[in-house]
Order: sequence, then structure tokens, then C-alpha cells
Amino acid sequence: MTRPGRDFFEKPGIEVARGLLGKILVRKTGGGIISGKIVETEAYIGEEDLASHARFGKTARNRVMYGPGGFLYIYLIYGIYFNLNIVAAQESVPEAVLIRALQPVAGLELIKENLEKFGRVRADRNLMKGPGKLCVALDLDKSFYGEDLASSKRIWIEDAGEAPRIEASPRIGIDYAGAFREKPWRFTVSGNSFISK
Repeated sequence: MTRPGRDFFEKPGIEVARGLLGKILVRKTGGGIISGKIVETEAYIGEEDLASHARFGKTARNRVMYGPGGFLYIYLIYGIYFNLNIVAAQESVPEAVLIRALQPVAGLELIKENLEKFGRVRADRNLMKGPGKLCVALDLDKSFYGEDLASSKRIWIEDAGEAPRIEASPRIGIDYAGAFREKPWRFTVSGNSFISK
């Protein structure tokens, strides 16, 4: 399988969010390879999007969103969980795609070990449903902030040649976002049992 090039990520966030579905996210750890099929994404579209971290302009936290597409934007939520985002669009256009759920492909035992070590999530089911649990399962932390998917040796995307049927719906957990709350910018692989609730 091949890695998508920079041009794949330097497209509008909605297009990237849809295009990532069916692709494989690969994480190389000291214990081996963990991978999963991307089955759920959300697009965050620039400073005008009231659900986006860019809504207040460029900050130390979100600065990577203002760079070129294909870099990782990782941040901590609730002081506990990390969330994994992939920067989209052209440089200075702050768009990103949140990876919300993966369908496990490889490294099932490593996934369970990572979840058990963390201790706050169940390791017996729903292994990579939800953005926080997904990052625990993949053993991702703040050190991945700004990682380049085009060249990283520890995390990358592979094209599996799949073109799944896609469903669109409103994003989750953004009641504060006014009119942007109802934008259908959450994308899922239709009928997939691994998407989050």
C-alpha cells in the first residue's frame, strides 16, 4: 500500500475528511505495528467555524493548523485524553480533520495492552471508538504534535484502495457552536459497526 502524498492533504478539509475514510492509519511502536481502518472523521473549517480551534485566530496551541496539510494536530481534552487531528488545506488556511474512530486491522494485543495500562477505559470492547480512546489505543501523546505524515517513521496513512459508501451527519459535542452545530461535517463509513456513538 502507498502513502497519500502532500497534495491529498492540501485540499479543503471536508474533502480530506471524506477521502480519509477507508484508508489505514498505521502506528509503529516499540512493541510492533498497530493499524486501523479510518471509519469516522469530522471536518473543522477555518476561523469562521465556531466549533474549530481556529475560531479565535492563531495561537501557540493551534499554530500547526496554519501550516500545510498533512501534519498532525494533537491536543489534550479534559486534562486526560489526547485527540488526533490531521491538518488539511493550504498553508495559512486553518482546517483540520478529527479522527474519531478506527476499525482495528493489526496489533490487537498491543491495543488491549495500551488500554489496560491507561486504566480509564475498557479494553474488552469498542477498542478504538471515540477520539480519546483511539489515542490511548495507539499510544499517542503530545510528542506527535506537528508530526509530518509524509515522512514520519512512527505514524502514517496508507491507501487501501477502498472507496466506501459515506454518510454525513452533524458533528458531536459542539453545542456551543451556534449555526455550525448542525453542519453535516461528520463523516462515517455507512453501516460500519466501529463508529462512535
